Amino acid sequence: MDDNTKDQPQSANGKPLYIITGATGAMGSVIAKRLAAQGKPLILASRDIEKGEKLAQDLKEKTLNNDIIAMHLDLSSFARVKAFVAELSELNRPVAALINNSAVLTRKRKTSVDNYEYTIQVNFLSTVLLSMLVVPMFPEKGGRIVMTTSLMRNLTSLPYEFPAVNNFVPLTTYAQSKLALTLFSIYMSTTLRTRHVTVNCADPGIINAGMLTLSHWLDMVRDRVGQTLIHNPEDGAIAVMRALESSDTGFIFKGLDRQVKTSSLLKNREVFIKLCNDTMRIIKREMPS
Repeated sequence: MDDNTKDQPQSANGKPLYIITGATGAMGSVIAKRLAAQGKPLILASRDIEKGEKLAQDLKEKTLNNDIIAMHLDLSSFARVKAFVAELSELNRPVAALINNSAVLTRKRKTSVDNYEYTIQVNFLSTVLLSMLVVPMFPEKGGRIVMTTSLMRNLTSLPYEFPAVNNFVPLTTYAQSKLALTLFSIYMSTTLRTRHVTVNCADPGIINAGMLTLSHWLDMVRDRVGQTLIHNPEDGAIAVMRALESSDTGFIFKGLDRQVKTSSLLKNREVFIKLCNDTMRIIKREMPS
């Protein structure tokens, strides 16, 4: 073995990757730090590639883990999700886990380039598409998908027209996106069981991060769910790490030793079936034939 070979970074060994979306956010960076310290090969997926590269370099220096790659991911567009997956496939490495941590909460109604409400596209539809596209990259022994949900899902229900949004209310639309993602994870955990892929949700509580700096929204949340549920990112990451490390599937992890079956959320089976059918109809149009 020559000196150049010995100095190659860990990425040359092809160890399975851990993908974190929203990696530069408050909780995403905490998750990345914990996994980097464990020596896990990381893909830091974020919309701001400069921040992603800065985080990757910082983690390499602090953890001595050189197998960390920053990649651009914009969940506001199906085409950009597919571009990310195409770039990921060029690495020719298996994926151990996908942590869907990215989320937005917008002040005003916006429409995505795919003609869906922006929050619904980012938090739900594109997240599902990304998950489905990554599944073939898992090794035969399986992999893990974690959906970061929110207890805000308990404050809403899905309207008949969903994923269309006829009446945009910022907090309600955000809650609906997280409820839809949580419910759809039931479908995914069932259909992917035979591929040995676990699909769990992580509920970190309300994280005191930039997304909730709008005081009137935060006051409303506190009134509805209680001040004690406002967590810092470090505490919130506990639920994500538990979901990632568990061999169970179809659960919501809430931190410490708390977990519940995701199916316990099923209140209306007709709405659930419609959600799954409508979502898959949209996603299949974006999947390879």
